[in-house]
Amino acid sequence: MDIKGIAEEVYRRTGIETTERDVEKVLSGLAGSSHFWEVVCAARKPFSVVAEIIEILKQTKLVKVDEQGDISFTPEGMEFLNSSRIAPRKDYTCPACEGRGIGLEKLKELLQKFDEVTADRPKAIIDYDQGFVTTRTVAGRIALMAGRGDLEGKKLLVLGDDDLVSVAAGLSGMPAEVVVMEIDDRLVEYINNKAAKFGLPVKAIKYDFREKLPEEYVGYFHTFTTDPPETLEALEVCMGRGLTGLSGEGCAGYFGLTRTEASLKKWNLFQQLLVGKFKVAITDIIDDFNHYVNWDYLLESIRDDYTFVQVKPRLNWYRSSMYRIETLSGFKGMENRSVPCELYVDKEALIYRPGKSVDKEKKVRYIKN
Repeated sequence: MDIKGIAEEVYRRTGIETTERDVEKVLSGLAGSSHFWEVVCAARKPFSVVAEIIEILKQTKLVKVDEQGDISFTPEGMEFLNSSRIAPRKDYTCPACEGRGIGLEKLKELLQKFDEVTADRPKAIIDYDQGFVTTRTVAGRIALMAGRGDLEGKKLLVLGDDDLVSVAAGLSGMPAEVVVMEIDDRLVEYINNKAAKFGLPVKAIKYDFREKLPEEYVGYFHTFTTDPPETLEALEVCMGRGLTGLSGEGCAGYFGLTRTEASLKKWNLFQQLLVGKFKVAITDIIDDFNHYVNWDYLLESIRDDYTFVQVKPRLNWYRSSMYRIETLSGFKGMENRSVPCELYVDKEALIYRPGKSVDKEKKVRYIKN
């Protein structure tokens, strides 16, 4: 089977459009690492696409998988790799800023204080598909918003906050006010307790973004930040809520979008939604800005039919690009009413299993804040 044939077979199995270039990126990742999660991180393709490509390579005896789940090329695989003129992927990311292009020297005190204050943070749980980012990522978000003029003296809306960006923002002393809208009662209580203890201008309320935005917060904020679920329905509703909360032209929204659960086709459709429906400009997309700490329930929540997938990650492999959008004259939020939508599962979701239906009751376990 050639590279084109592999791409066609992956599409048949997953229903996700897969190109020859996608296959080449996975092969290049495999040439540089035997660890599945490192390959997912390097390939920047949906999880199920990477898994199916590797499984096809295994079935065609181009790679083999040992008892520890490590993947290596067979002699036939090495010949295939060389004849296809595919080289191992090389990483040129700046180790100091981790590719964000933002120095954190001025936020050293904030980094230390944030770690101290949040040492007792609630554990990420499967009920809401939680997985929080690293401290350096949190500090990077604060620096990015501040550098763009979207934080100091501003009113900040945080839609979902297992990352505790609200606490970091409060500790920075920059925003005038921070309001967190969060579905997890544990986090609502935790954030409010920290705000009271440290005198932070932060308030958390319980909220499910499928419900209408509280009227007092419509058109109230200068900036919003969120980590949205990545079905197109959920992306539309989440962006709609954030934009509905903004006060006018020149306001900003920040959010992450992965390549692990969102193909470039989905990126394209979503970008059309942002520019066409909501009338905003995309000012920044910073690749791999957000690095997530590995969550304990990962292996129990994903497919278990491939041995190379059921391996504990040895790096913070789950990452997302940081978007910044800015409102234009005539920008639109959304009608402020309850909107039921599919939050959790589509063909590109981490928990999606090709050929298997997902129990509607089980979906409740996979809300991403």
